[in-house]
Amino acid sequence: MSDSKAKTASSSPAPEATPDQDELKAINKPNVQILYEETGALFANQVIVNSGRDQIVLDFSTGIISDHATGRHVLPIQKRIALTPANALKLIQTLSGVIQKQVEANRPKAGA
Repeated sequence: MSDSKAKTASSSPAPEATPDQDELKAINKPNVQILYEETGALFANQVIVNSGRDQIVLDFSTGIISDHATGRHVLPIQKRIALTPANALKLIQTLSGVIQKQVEANRPKAGA
């Protein structure tokens, strides 16, 4: 049920422009084709984080389900992602930047 989509990510500065810091970083990035094996998305209302010395594991769930027959509550895990501590740190930094941009974009403008 998964469909594949490809996206190409490449960056190169304009030849006549003097590259700034972001452009210099982009020059050093290889031209990579991104292949999406699964394009469906689930909202993760719950996440369980477990860690060991060499990995951090994120278990994502859409939320608690009640089993009326037994009276128990179950938290089904739909997706699991394991990361090295270094890659988890990169994820935190990337998410922090994205969230900061969204907060700034949605902040009411002064005098409006």
